[in-house]
Amino acid sequence: MKIQEKSITEISKHAYLRFDCKYWRTQSQNRNKNAVLLKDLFTIVTGSVQTNSYTVEQTDKPYVRIGDISYKYGIVSDDIIYLNDSCDIPTDKILQENDLVLATIGATVGKVGIADDYVGGTFSNNTVCLRAKPPVNAKFYEKLLQTDKYISYVFGVVSQKAQPNLQQYDLENILLPQIDSAVSDRVVNAIKTIENDINALKMKIKTPKSIIDEVFAHEFGLSTDVLYKIANSQNLNISCSNLSFNNSNLRFSTRWNKAGLIQEALLKMTDILKPLEKYISQTLNGFSPECSEGATMYGVLGVDAFSKDTVMKFDNLKYTDLPVSDRKSCFIKNGDFFVSRGNTTDLVALASIAEISGNTEPIMFPDLFIRIDFTDDINKRFLAYVFNSFIGRLYFKYATKGKNQTMVKVSAKELNDFYVPVPSMNEQKRIVDLVQAEINKQDSIKAKISELRGNIDEVIENALDT
Repeated sequence: MKIQEKSITEISKHAYLRFDCKYWRTQSQNRNKNAVLLKDLFTIVTGSVQTNSYTVEQTDKPYVRIGDISYKYGIVSDDIIYLNDSCDIPTDKILQENDLVLATIGATVGKVGIADDYVGGTFSNNTVCLRAKPPVNAKFYEKLLQTDKYISYVFGVVSQKAQPNLQQYDLENILLPQIDSAVSDRVVNAIKTIENDINALKMKIKTPKSIIDEVFAHEFGLSTDVLYKIANSQNLNISCSNLSFNNSNLRFSTRWNKAGLIQEALLKMTDILKPLEKYISQTLNGFSPECSEGATMYGVLGVDAFSKDTVMKFDNLKYTDLPVSDRKSCFIKNGDFFVSRGNTTDLVALASIAEISGNTEPIMFPDLFIRIDFTDDINKRFLAYVFNSFIGRLYFKYATKGKNQTMVKVSAKELNDFYVPVPSMNEQKRIVDLVQAEINKQDSIKAKISELRGNIDEVIENALDT
């Protein structure tokens, strides 16, 4: 057992009188004569909630969220949300060149990235902006905070609740080395060469969605060009007879009829498409209890838990202390198949499968999730790939309903009418294995990238030792 001895006098100097050993041990391990406080080097600006301003169009106002940041590679998301032009962002919350965005809540607290590619946008309430005070070189401190040492340090000072939280006071008082400008500039230039090599390797990496799309197009002889031509059409000429295809409600919108034309085109390409209704045995919408920052009893997922690689993410839970044990049907089990019931047109009905161990804390799925149980004719991973491939993305983008395309909903009707390829179980397993094999081929490239990223940490550490 490790014992940490602190006097009442020293503990009383902390704004919140923190007396947890983890915090004081972390602080003592990072003291050195050249250290200054983070607040001496950066102005800290808190983020804000902007969910009501989401738009499906790419505007000049990107919105950086906690899930868009990685520990080692900064802001790298393919799913950046944009805000509509009418969104009024306070001046101090508008991202500028050299701003750092740092995650402050959740299991991945401390992730940080420079916002040079997102200037003019803003950042979420789960993050803060670190705005460098001249002549501080923000790029140097981005790489410093991405080293293993500082990742551990930042997590060591968070308030260790069920949901870790980096309080403003603790953030302000993080100890950072004060580096001469000439040294930091030299280090950044050295790192730039390594990053160029990393970026060259990244160009060779395929996203999970592109791999799934390639395999499905090849295996089922599907022409994505035909489908995307329909999707990109500005005008549609639809006869009255065609309005009846899967259209019991006689929907006349252009979006709905694009979905119908896309499915008709798919039916002409392959004879193994069947309506999903034939394979659904049961569906259940989730439940969203009121969550609070200090709650610890039950974890609750958010829609950012869905991923295009079909593996559910559990790194940004909210918590509730309400007595919801009577909602046991809404607790997640290993192997559960979910689709997002409401989201933007590009992300609605995205599918993911829960992979959890038996000793995981109780976690609920919210009302924007649908859990689907299938008949024995379906391999869940195969069907998740179908949902997340161009087959599912194009259908649900246009078939779902909503006055605002930043929040559309999928209902049982759209799920039942979704035409999916259903080969034999052996074929489904073979295709799943093909996709996984292609994904695994990326591992050697990622290993080389990781090695180069380790070289960046060495450059930083050598600079601190001089």
